[in-house]
Amino acid sequence: MNRVSQQTMEYAVGQLLGALAKAPEGNYRQIVGAFRRFSGDDENKLMVTDWIANYLSPGQPGAAWLKHLLTSVDPNVRRRALGRFVTHVAFRHGLPVRRLDDGREIPVPATIVISPTMRCNLHCVGCYAGNYTKKDDLTAEEVVRVIGEARELGTRFFVITGGEPFIYEPLFEIVEQFGDCFFQVYTSGHLLTEATARRIVELGNVVPAISVEGFEAETDWRRGPGGFQRVMRAMDLLREAKAMFAFSATVTQRNLDVVISDEFASLMVEKGAHYGWYFAYMPIGRSPDLSLMPTPEQRNRLREGVIRIRKNYPILIGDFWNDGPLTDGCLSAGRNYLHINNRGDVEPCVFQHFAVDNIKEKSLAECLASDFFTAMRKAAPYGRNLLRPCPIIDHPQVLRGLVKKFGARPTHEGAEEILTGRVAEHLDNYSAELAKVYDPIWAREYRWVARFQGKPEYDWGGDLPRKEPVSAGERS
Repeated sequence: MNRVSQQTMEYAVGQLLGALAKAPEGNYRQIVGAFRRFSGDDENKLMVTDWIANYLSPGQPGAAWLKHLLTSVDPNVRRRALGRFVTHVAFRHGLPVRRLDDGREIPVPATIVISPTMRCNLHCVGCYAGNYTKKDDLTAEEVVRVIGEARELGTRFFVITGGEPFIYEPLFEIVEQFGDCFFQVYTSGHLLTEATARRIVELGNVVPAISVEGFEAETDWRRGPGGFQRVMRAMDLLREAKAMFAFSATVTQRNLDVVISDEFASLMVEKGAHYGWYFAYMPIGRSPDLSLMPTPEQRNRLREGVIRIRKNYPILIGDFWNDGPLTDGCLSAGRNYLHINNRGDVEPCVFQHFAVDNIKEKSLAECLASDFFTAMRKAAPYGRNLLRPCPIIDHPQVLRGLVKKFGARPTHEGAEEILTGRVAEHLDNYSAELAKVYDPIWAREYRWVARFQGKPEYDWGGDLPRKEPVSAGERS
């Protein structure tokens, strides 16, 4: 989709959402019709449209979700945040590429994640963030430059994380400079005030995703005393200000059953969250706690729990690993997203703490064109079961091989621990056990992915293959 088409669709979607907000019930056909017109004959987009039509139909949870979304957010947020998300993320066509002057081609990431600071007012159990000071931050000029370069390539969706993004003083000033972009901000919510909530709505293009670990016992255990009540207060402030916001839950062995419970889903709906993310705990950083990492069986229970919540509650849910079938596997290394840390290191993803380039030394385009990133993109999706998409925990030999081959340096203290010793041994065992759990499920329940992604090799015909082919990443 070229820039003119994007702007046209963005305007059309904004106008349509504004009209529907006045009478959301029964008008879902207008949304479906608009999606069909923009889908054209694209098989992938038409399947998405069919899913939307079913989800939003009367009696389905999507109908209640749509009414909540359209009537609970300020018109400025509806136009700037929601309209842009639909245009630039939900309806991206394939994997857009740009050709550099020397003939090399690079992808245009759907999303770029930036951690402008790693400073944080909390010390959460198992977090990879360490002790950082203001001098470790990216400057506002550096952040503006890289967002500008990304926007020039065609990226309009940015995720701001950390650390605690609301500690970073220039945040709103930077966001305001890019009024044609959409920003999701991961936050503990502890620093949100009434003034902050009002500012978020005034900007219109900022959507906070608030970290919560379950109820009071689980959240306070990981985030400190009073953590849960601060999260609840932040959600109340955002709801009252008519902001759009999400929840974000890190799933561990300790809180799995809580965060997929009906009680937790009901609480998030009651608080007004419009969507939510689930992230399985990753054993990264210095001396990671392997006992927090969900087992393969628990990861499948998370998958089942997310499916149940989607079917029964008016809230959109994303499951960062189990949704691999929807994303065609891992998105890292610029395949659809990458991470820039507070020192400017360009990492494949927020959990892969290795880099060969830094935005202080090279343009974003040059970083995307690196041999390290290019090889990682070529190796993706690392296998034919997209329920196992991750080169860290599902195909650990991939990350080890690529880091070694291209001399990628660790970017956080202790990052190298994931490559050797007890952590590497644990991940080898984990990935083998996960295949035993997920390969039968993939063969039995996910034959539709072959059509959705346009790749026949994803259809195993209901039976397990004798052996999956070795991916390029494993050969590296």
